[in-house]
Amino acid sequence: MAQTILLVDDNTELLTALTKVLEKEGYRVTALPTADRAVEYMNTTNQRPDLIITDVSMPGMKGIEFLSIVKNVFPNIPVILITAFGEWDQYMDALRRGAFAYLSKPIEKNELLTTVRRALASG
Repeated sequence: MAQTILLVDDNTELLTALTKVLEKEGYRVTALPTADRAVEYMNTTNQRPDLIITDVSMPGMKGIEFLSIVKNVFPNIPVILITAFGEWDQYMDALRRGAFAYLSKPIEKNELLTTVRRALASG
């Protein structure tokens, strides 16, 4: 069975592009535009994702807050954070809170896929 990825980003073009890249590699992707919707999805589905990829800066709940919720409920799910505004303090905070990786936009396809494979192997 294909591994599942929950992808969360308010940028619909990026959400679509990342979904296509990941699905082409054989992953099943659930793509949602906000962390609030992702929490709702995780509370109402009986399927737990194998990996979560989330943007840091989104309207409503931010990616760091979403990371904390995920790690409290599902500590073994790896989470990759993506951002266009990477700062060292934010990067260190994300790692302290349990993020597997922190990628800067624009995301290079090979870097994304390598990070996804490493994260899934760790989980």
